[in-house]
Amino acid sequence: MLHPPTIWHSLLEATLSLSARLNQQATGGWYQLGLLRLMGVKVTGPVAIAPGTSFLGAGNLQLGRYVTIGADSRIVSWAPVRIGDDFMASDSLTINSGGHDPVTLQPQIAPIQVGDRVWCGAGVTICSGVTIGDDVVIGARSLVTKSLPSNCIAYGSPAKPVRPLERSQPRVWSMWPERAAGGHLEGASNLKRWLHWLRARI
Repeated sequence: MLHPPTIWHSLLEATLSLSARLNQQATGGWYQLGLLRLMGVKVTGPVAIAPGTSFLGAGNLQLGRYVTIGADSRIVSWAPVRIGDDFMASDSLTINSGGHDPVTLQPQIAPIQVGDRVWCGAGVTICSGVTIGDDVVIGARSLVTKSLPSNCIAYGSPAKPVRPLERSQPRVWSMWPERAAGGHLEGASNLKRWLHWLRARI
């Protein structure tokens, strides 16, 4: 028989997935923020969590503003995991702050820190003890076993910086209209921008 907190957590995850399936055209509602907080996640918001995403050790997870996590992702935060603002990940992201000693198989945990404006392609895995700087793009299927500096594009298994990343402004492409640079709302009226802002949160 499942322990009651596990049942409660599973119900919250199922509701989170259902909310994403019912609201596919929006970025993420206020209700997702509330569901994550009920799980114990420290979240500033707004956030958009796609269907099938699961959380273990949710009380050790901290999410910044404008965080987007793709479908079928898994975040295991036995040690603290902090994700900064404007984080965007495609499907099947894995972040795991737990592991084992390869010789003794004794459990080991180490915190993970992810900076601002980090983008992850599909199938990225971020391992325990890793720190990722600001303005980093991580290629699809990459395995991040060592820390990555700010302002780089990295990929591979293990992931390594392959070239610098230069951004002329801190705003980047985003699902949230007030964050997107160079989008169709840049020159829109305040009313239209406000309506898009509201639609992204309902």
